[in-house]
Amino acid sequence: MLAIGLSYLWGAIPTAYLVALYLKGIDLRTHGSGNIGASNVSQHINLRTGLVVGIFDSLFKGTMPIAIARILNLELPMEISIGIAAITGHCWSPYIRFAGGRGIATSIGVLVGLFLWKELLVEAILMGLIGRAIMKQTGFWTFVSIIVLAPLTLLFDQPIEVTYCAISISTILLIKRVTANWEAFPDDNPVYRVLTYRLLFDRDVSPNEEWTTRHPRQD
Repeated sequence: MLAIGLSYLWGAIPTAYLVALYLKGIDLRTHGSGNIGASNVSQHINLRTGLVVGIFDSLFKGTMPIAIARILNLELPMEISIGIAAITGHCWSPYIRFAGGRGIATSIGVLVGLFLWKELLVEAILMGLIGRAIMKQTGFWTFVSIIVLAPLTLLFDQPIEVTYCAISISTILLIKRVTANWEAFPDDNPVYRVLTYRLLFDRDVSPNEEWTTRHPRQD
């Protein structure tokens, strides 16, 4: 339990928030999507910084705790629990009033730590090649990637514990998308429409640029 708690607190370090505050003196919660993650850093600071934050959130938050667990000869269920704790911490950080990132980068790091290379390849094709390069619609194709993660583990004949892990990861990521960072629903859109936009496209409104370039919001 101590390892799981430490992994949660480690994953909860709000890297993107701290970087944006240090470099530009801005609170990412009040800029653009409000997401405390690499994508919002890329949008409001620069792409290079966003990539560095994404790598840290992935390899250091997601992969490293599992690697340490493996060095300590902990069993697979404990490795999985540690990875899920890190993702949960990243999504709901107690350091910033339980706001956080969407958990994608940290989840990728967990998949790397569990050596799920085939699943990672398919996810990269869906999010990177199809979503970003071809369709220019990363929000929706990230949703597709989340949905297919557990079936992929079955397709590639992974241990049942890994499938349970994939289901847990997908559930966390979908809940995070729907709840965002506890942001109130816009007055000019019905709740069902906002929830649909959040689930499918990870935003509250239809035009993506309008969402990612928003000015600071008042609390």
